[in-house]
Amino acid sequence: MKRIFLFTFVVLAAIYVFAANDIVRVSATYEYISDNSHESPEQAEQTAFTRAKQKALEEKFGVDVSAVTNTLISNRSESTPQSQSNVFSIGETAVRGEWIETIKEQVIEKTFSNGFWIVKVHVEGKARRNAAEKADIRFALVRDIQDVEPPVSFRDGNDIFLRFSSPVAGSLCVYLVDEEQNAFCLLPYPHQPSGSQPIEANKEYVFFSQQYDRSAQEYTVNCERSSEQNALYVIFSPNSFAKANDKQSGKNFRDEQMPRELKYEELLKWLSRNQTRDPQMSVHTSIISIRK
Repeated sequence: MKRIFLFTFVVLAAIYVFAANDIVRVSATYEYISDNSHESPEQAEQTAFTRAKQKALEEKFGVDVSAVTNTLISNRSESTPQSQSNVFSIGETAVRGEWIETIKEQVIEKTFSNGFWIVKVHVEGKARRNAAEKADIRFALVRDIQDVEPPVSFRDGNDIFLRFSSPVAGSLCVYLVDEEQNAFCLLPYPHQPSGSQPIEANKEYVFFSQQYDRSAQEYTVNCERSSEQNALYVIFSPNSFAKANDKQSGKNFRDEQMPRELKYEELLKWLSRNQTRDPQMSVHTSIISIRK
């Protein structure tokens, strides 16, 4: 019995080492020229870093030409909802690699010219070639449970709801990261004993709403300055996993029971470890703007 256990342990260890060795270091420098006059400097920086990471992945692993699609990105502001600019870019699914861990993010130069931001950045990190097909999940953080698409921005005091669906069953965690580098665990709820939210295949979910789930935790966002930028992390895997080791928080959300929290750096370390172990884990991020 001991020999069987030892053999199993050695095999599992070898598989893990093989997966870890498949991860390589990548880097890229990218200059982002904004085409949206309403874009904040924080949004411009985030876009620059996102595209720099994609450039690093493309240079290292290449692009699936057959999967390249033109994605129309419309930029609208609440004050001028009719104005928009069209940008065509390669979708993330066309890139043959995935970003695992950020080692360095550096803003080399940032200028404001003719009403637009020009941001030059450098990124370094760890990545690997796509090893498995990721689940095609759908999600949107909205202000009203009837909404399908996310709003341009949220207002101080808005309720928030998450619409989510997946073609396969699995586990889900959701974090919101503020400008002070605090990561708040929105899902699973603070009172849930499980380490993640179980997801059924082909089911439409509306989280943070007691209208859909009497045991749900409802959240309200606030903004201490005139405007703030938060980052939403939606983490899903068809395999079972547990959220990061967080603690009870006490700020940034107006509610009786606050979401649990940890530092952003700790969340990134947890993500790196879990993505290394689970090639099927997908991490989707989006910037959430909150205004007074």
